[in-house]
Amino acid sequence: MNDSNTINKGSLPGLKEKRYLQKKAIIGFLYRMGELSKPEICRLTNVTTPTVSRMIEELIEEGWVIDRGCGNSIGGKRPHVFSLNPDAAYILGVDIGREYLRVAIFNLKNEPIEGILEYPSILEEQDDEATLRYVREKIDETIGHLNIDRAKIKMAGFALPGLIDREGTSYTYLTYEQPGIKSILEEMLQIPVFIDNDSNVMAMAEHTFGVAKDVNNVLCISVNECIGLGMILNSKLYRGGIGMAGEFGHIRISGLEAPCHCGKIGCLETVSSGRAIEKVAGKPLQDIIEAARKDDISAIDLLHRAGEKLGEGIATMVHLFNPDMVVIGGEIVQAGDLMLVPVQQAINKYALARMRGHCELKMSNLGVYSAILGTLMMVMEHLYDDTECGYSLY
Repeated sequence: MNDSNTINKGSLPGLKEKRYLQKKAIIGFLYRMGELSKPEICRLTNVTTPTVSRMIEELIEEGWVIDRGCGNSIGGKRPHVFSLNPDAAYILGVDIGREYLRVAIFNLKNEPIEGILEYPSILEEQDDEATLRYVREKIDETIGHLNIDRAKIKMAGFALPGLIDREGTSYTYLTYEQPGIKSILEEMLQIPVFIDNDSNVMAMAEHTFGVAKDVNNVLCISVNECIGLGMILNSKLYRGGIGMAGEFGHIRISGLEAPCHCGKIGCLETVSSGRAIEKVAGKPLQDIIEAARKDDISAIDLLHRAGEKLGEGIATMVHLFNPDMVVIGGEIVQAGDLMLVPVQQAINKYALARMRGHCELKMSNLGVYSAILGTLMMVMEHLYDDTECGYSLY
């Protein structure tokens, strides 16, 4: 029905809300799909051409949409296309790691403005209050350095190690209750905040930007100070019953009896994590990897043993989930084949041939930046995977 048949003075507020939702939908489709013509926008939004034309004009005036002129022809006349203005709004991404704090401001083309800024982390050195003050200080410093209009930052995604439930409550670090860390961060930043385990966030990044792009079933294993697992199953992040699935570092491995920092005995983390490797060698992981590259036999043996046990654990996951791909990420990727080869050898040894033959093993090409890139996708998941979502860039 034509809008003019239903408009009256009493319905004006409702009309404004309807127009807002329609413009929000246009922004959403342009964000996800890039350039679109008016006929394509009409089809996607189920809105008439005159109405779409008016809304496009309004969005251009408001600075949200850019007229790109004629696009590529797919047969016939070249269509007139539109795209989002990448600087109309920004998304804040924060990766609060055990060793590093990474902060980025993303534009609407999913690009970090002037790259990713990295600061030392105090997560394991200070109490929660001091850590939060430090995080806020570094966020403010980043915004100031980039000369960003804070009002344009519409939402934020945070990656954090440890146990985090579906509500964004952390049980390992920043363990606030009533309100939880999510609410505290929202109050601190005055924008919606989404928070998840760093391994889950890494998996989202690998599935969107990395070597596992568009692969349906992927296990993404991060090896940093600790070991985590993010699972993409049927192209969706799997979080488990309360959001804590993926504690891969705490599965028990044969022949291991050392106590783990979690309180259990024989966890994979006691031999294959960066923390465990550094404990044996008495030096930073980077130095161990560099020594192994220079043919230091003790460093090579240390990485080989860590890789072998990691591969044993992965073999179990291959049997459980039958993935298309396993991606290893985190700081350990700098070891390359020094880690990858023993991992693959262990998978060959312990996994059934027909299942391991289907599963490709790869090192992440995003490296240590996978979590900060994944914070962007975490925000987008909440924005556009739920049609009833109350959050909006617009």
